[in-house]
Formats: sequence, structure tokens, C-alpha cells
Amino acid sequence: MPTFHKQEFHIDHRSGRILSKEEMDAKHQAALEAKKIISWKSTDRIFVPRTKNYFTKVALYALISILAAIAFGEFFLVGVIIALVFVVYVLATAEPGLIEHKITSMGILSGGRPFLWEELDSFWFNKKGEERLLIVQTKLHFPTRLIIILTTVSERTLLDLLEKHLHFHSAPVHTLMDKWAGKLQSKISLD
Repeated sequence: MPTFHKQEFHIDHRSGRILSKEEMDAKHQAALEAKKIISWKSTDRIFVPRTKNYFTKVALYALISILAAIAFGEFFLVGVIIALVFVVYVLATAEPGLIEHKITSMGILSGGRPFLWEELDSFWFNKKGEERLLIVQTKLHFPTRLIIILTTVSERTLLDLLEKHLHFHSAPVHTLMDKWAGKLQSKISLD
């Protein structure tokens, strides 16, 4: 039986033809050197300093989950829970790095990675705590969204620049997974 692989391909919007991987790589390389319109620096993720109470709650939830997994004979799940606790600990204690974001004539550069206009779909603004965010929905398999922290740049400036190339949503777009995560977060508070 033949095996089918999902292949990601890109269409050149000017000519309407499918671009090869080599042509896309060349476009990405050109995007790295494209004319900068605006740039700013921010942390690569939102960082909230955590208290001892937070770590105690994480450990308690993990212990309960591990005991339940052992009771049901799901020993593999115990390893997964321990790995998740380790990731939560690292993200809560390691300070994020500083990266540069640029809007160019060819697309968006975030952390040195180019995203061409034809790879991007739409955008909106959101707020998480005190941080203002630019969310860009992509047409890629990974990442499906760019979440960029706004520091010195205004939303109005970005709206004027991005609206020429991408569709603007006036309110945040939530997927089913976003809604589930929001409900779970409201039920289980770690702070």
C-alpha cells in the first residue's frame, strides 16, 4: 500500500505557481535582508515571578495525579506528569531571553526567523496581565500562531502596517482548545 506524506507547499501570489522548497528557502533568505519598516525588542515569552505557594500547589496537583495514575496502572503517565512538572519549574524559574521583532517589506522577522506575508493569515491584539500582545495567525503547520510582546511600539502603528497585508480581527480569535484551556485555568488556580 502506498504511503502518502502531507507535503507543505506555497503558492506565489503574483504568478499563481507552486514554489519549490529551494525557491522558498531563497525567499526566506531574502526576507532576512529585506528593508526594515519598524523594529522593537521584547522578551521571547511572558514571565511572571512565582511564589513558593505556586510551587507547592504544582507539587500537590502532581502528587495527586501521580497517585491516581499508579492506582489505575498507568505507569507511563507518571513519567509524563514528572516531565510536565519539570517543564513548569523551568519556565517559572528561568528568565526569558530578549529577541528582536521586525516588520519588513517581505513579512515579519521574529527572533531571527522570517515569516513571509504569504505564510501569514490574520492578526489581532490581546492583553495578558500587563503585557500587550500581537497575535498573528499563520498558514504554517508550526507555528500556527506568532505571539509577540509589544513593548515600545503602538498598536495603531502596527495596525496601519499589517492591515495592508493581513486580515485584522477586532477581537481575539479563540479556538476550541483556547476555550478549554481558559475553562481549565479558571477551575484550577495555581496562584
